[in-house]
Amino acid sequence: MRDILVEILAGAAGGTREEWAAVVGEIEKLPLPVIVGSNWMINPKGTNSQLETVRAAELIVRAEHPFVAH
Repeated sequence: MRDILVEILAGAAGGTREEWAAVVGEIEKLPLPVIVGSNWMINPKGTNSQLETVRAAELIVRAEHPFVAH
């Protein structure tokens, strides 16, 4: 999931995969779907602009991949 997010961000917003990977952080698998219809979350860290961009990409990825297995 993280690789998909990073790939979208680097392609759409520019910058390197490494930069976006640092902003995205780790994917946290939740024991139950805490977010309606999904069992994963991220806690990105970066500038306000980066966070807005990550949240937009997160919505796209979550729509296609709501659940992670591990």
